[in-house]
Amino acid sequence: MMIAAMAHWKKIGIILGLTFIALYPLVHGDTYVMHIFILFFIWAVVASNWNLLMGYAGIFSLGNIGYFAIGAYASGILCKAFGWSPWVCILMGGLASMVCVTLFVGLPALRLSGIYIALLSLIFADSLPTILTQTRSITGGAMGLHDIPPLFEGITRLQSYYINFALFLVMLTIIYRTIHSSTGLAFVALRDSRSFAKALGVNEYKEKIKVFALVSLLTGITGGFYVHYLGDISPTTLAIEPFLLAIAMMEMGGIGRFPGAVLGAVIIVFGNEFLRLAGTLRLALLGALICAIILFFPGGLMQFIDWIDLRLTRLKARRAISS
Repeated sequence: MMIAAMAHWKKIGIILGLTFIALYPLVHGDTYVMHIFILFFIWAVVASNWNLLMGYAGIFSLGNIGYFAIGAYASGILCKAFGWSPWVCILMGGLASMVCVTLFVGLPALRLSGIYIALLSLIFADSLPTILTQTRSITGGAMGLHDIPPLFEGITRLQSYYINFALFLVMLTIIYRTIHSSTGLAFVALRDSRSFAKALGVNEYKEKIKVFALVSLLTGITGGFYVHYLGDISPTTLAIEPFLLAIAMMEMGGIGRFPGAVLGAVIIVFGNEFLRLAGTLRLALLGALICAIILFFPGGLMQFIDWIDLRLTRLKARRAISS
């Protein structure tokens, strides 16, 4: 019985974790902690999409926070300017992000590779604050957009919690199914051996456009949920700190491993919030933690889990031999 439990400890851990998240508001329900959980749901999805693009497709993109901001701004502007339903605006924001990213990053990236795609995506994201500032009549400029309507009138923190938890589950399911589909196999094949994959008939241009479109759509939709939860957004979303923290989530979890970015988001989001009392030392402490994990486990937390799994497998083998 104990051996069987050890064999499935990862599944048991996932079930217990999701059960805890689902029951937390009903058992304890601290509004501040629920707020942190909502931020975790959102940033875990952003980091997981980034990991799909960088870790699985092997496209070194540095502009995913920009994709997130486009979806957020588009949804907020449409909702405020036209009074449309936030649910419709979130979808429109995701589509706006997909169109902009596909046109200005995805298509040019067809002729680029490696660091050049990274520079292109970074320039794309870095140009957005200037555009937002110059279009202040629409975007609010440096002050940002405020008083953005919530998902529905009178929404409570508890309702926001479960709506964003559902978003978290749906988005991760889509990413997981994509990774384990023929499309995901094509991404990995192009990442590991571009020439061999093309020789097998994988269309590199088609797969690149597909991954940029999917990632920007999902990230843009997540940005819409983010802006309608907080009620405001400004160009500070595109600052260096959110960018570095999202990168850290992937690195800590394990690039090219699912659900590594989710585990990284747990550490970064909760650690970042609870270390605020440390003031200016907060980022230094987070940096030290990241360095320690990467030093001992270069593959991130997923490598640490593999190490535990190996230990349990050896223990299981010894018990089998002794019995």
